[in-house]
Amino acid sequence: MKPSEFLQKLKNLDQNNLRDVKGLGEVLINNIQEFISSERYSQMLHNFQKLEETNLGPNIISTNIEKIEGPLSGQVICITGTFEISRDEISKKLSLLGAKISSAVTSSTTILLAGEKAGSKLSKAENLGTRVVTDYKELL
Repeated sequence: MKPSEFLQKLKNLDQNNLRDVKGLGEVLINNIQEFISSERYSQMLHNFQKLEETNLGPNIISTNIEKIEGPLSGQVICITGTFEISRDEISKKLSLLGAKISSAVTSSTTILLAGEKAGSKLSKAENLGTRVVTDYKELL
């Protein structure tokens, strides 16, 4: 479904349709109704429709959500501690190599990249048996 089709379907919902959605209360329903009836929403819908009419539209949308394949594909990496470069910069580099970056250590985390002052994430990774790497260059 194209984004504009979804947005149009949302615009066509009324309060009764929204009341059928579990977890939506009256305040949220009113806020949704107010937004989808606004000029801002209409303009957003119009912009998506125009984008989809161009040859660029589908490419832009699919490129942004396309999974990146690389040497770290399938790896879930959590970064903690301090390094000589920013964690944000490390995250971007690892993502370009196919890694998924996680903000927390969980059972699905495959690697903890631990810099100085790693803290509780290091303890949790060790308890879970997660591979711990201390030099980010080893992954790049």
